Amino acid sequence: MPKSPDARKRLLLVSTRIFWPTDAGHKILLYNYCKGLYDHYNYDIYMYSFLEYGQTCQDEDRPYFIKKVFTAGQPGHLRVIGNLAGHSLVGRDRWSFQSSLYYSRYNRKRIEGLIDRIKPDAVMMDLVRTSRYSVCLQGFKGLKTIFMEDALSRRYTRQLAAVRNDAGIGGRYEQYLPGWVRRMVNSRALKVRILKAEIRRLEKEELEASRRYDALIYVNAAETEDMNRRSGRNNAYTVTMGADCDYFGEEVEVKKVPNTLSFVGNLKVAANADSVRMIMDEIIPLIPSKPVIHFIGPVDDDLKEEYKDNRQCVFEGMVDDVRKYVKSTMVVLSPIAYGTGVKTKVIEGMAMGMPVVTNYLGIDGLSAKVGRDLLMSDDFGQMAAMVEELLHDEKRRMELGQNGREYAKRMHRWEDIYKVFKEIGF
Repeated sequence: MPKSPDARKRLLLVSTRIFWPTDAGHKILLYNYCKGLYDHYNYDIYMYSFLEYGQTCQDEDRPYFIKKVFTAGQPGHLRVIGNLAGHSLVGRDRWSFQSSLYYSRYNRKRIEGLIDRIKPDAVMMDLVRTSRYSVCLQGFKGLKTIFMEDALSRRYTRQLAAVRNDAGIGGRYEQYLPGWVRRMVNSRALKVRILKAEIRRLEKEELEASRRYDALIYVNAAETEDMNRRSGRNNAYTVTMGADCDYFGEEVEVKKVPNTLSFVGNLKVAANADSVRMIMDEIIPLIPSKPVIHFIGPVDDDLKEEYKDNRQCVFEGMVDDVRKYVKSTMVVLSPIAYGTGVKTKVIEGMAMGMPVVTNYLGIDGLSAKVGRDLLMSDDFGQMAAMVEELLHDEKRRMELGQNGREYAKRMHRWEDIYKVFKEIGF
C-alpha cells in the first residue's frame, strides 16, 4: 500500500562516525544535512554508525531529528588484513585501503537486515570508504546516495605534496592500530608510497561510486563539476557548507585583547595539525608585532608538546562557546596546509563578523571576493604583512568583518542550501 502524502519518509544513513558533538567540519555537515532532511523533507533518520576511537553513543545525547542509532561492528584486525590482501593489494578490484578498513560481511548482513526491517525510502552512505556497501542495495528500489564530501583523491594528492614526518596518514582509524603498525606506516618512505597507491585506488573508486549510486554529494562546486565531467553521468550535486548565521552573528559580550589572533579546528586531524605547524613555523615569525595566536579545538598532547615553550602559541582546547574566544581576538588567521572541500572555519569566522586571513585552499569552493570579504595570499610574507596591517587598522578590520558577515548570510544559510535536496530527489 502506498504511503499517504502526509506520512513521514525514512532515511537510512550508514555513517563513519557519530556526528555529535559537532566539533569538526564533517560532523557539522552531517548534522545539518540530517536536520534539514527531517525539518524540511519529512524524513525520519535511522543511523547505522561506526564509532570513532573512544566514541560512545548515548540516547540522551541523540539529536531530536535522529530516530534510532544502530552501532556498526568495527572490523577486526584479521578481517582488515584479509581485505587488504584480497581486495586492495591483489585481485581486480583494487579497493582503496580505507574501504578495506571499514568493510566486513557482518556489517553487510546487518545493513541488509535494517533495509528489510526499516524499509527506507532513501539510503545515504557516508564517504567513499563506505561505498563498497553498495552490495547491500542491489535489490533496493529507493534513492541511493553517497555523501562524498570532497574528492579524497584530490585531497591526498595535496597531502602528498605537503607530507611531513609528523603528520599521520591513518586518519580516524589510526588509533585502532597497534603502536608498531602506526610507526611503520607513518615512516616517511612508506607514507609516500601508501599515499601514491591510495590516490590511484580512490580515483577508480570515486568513478565506480558514480555508477553504483543515484546521486553523489560534494560540498565544493568545482569538485562536483569535475566528477560530472569524469563520469559523464551528471549525477553529482553540490550541497555546500553552511553556517548558523544568526547564532554566529549574535553580539557577544567580550573584551578585545590587543595583538591576538585565532584559529578554530579539530587539531587532532592531520590537516589541521599541519596548519598549526605552518602558522607557527612559517607565518608567525614574520609578523613584527609578535601576536599571540589562540588555537581553539581538540588537540593532542604531542602537538602541545611541540610548542610548549613558544609564548605566542596558546592551545585553548574544547571551549563552551567558540564565539567568545574568537571574538576576543582581533584577526582570524586560517590558512590551510592541505585539503579539499569548503572550510567551516573560514565561513564561520566571516559569519562572526571577524576579519579573516587565509590562503587559496581556505577560499576554495567559496565565491567570496578577496579584498572585500576576506584577505588571501599563498605567500607567507604577504600573509604576515596582511595580519600586521590589520592588527593596527581598526577601520579595515571592521570593514572586512562586516562584508564577510554579509557574504556568509547571503551565500551560506542552511535554509537556502537545503533546496538542493529537492533536485537530488529527496
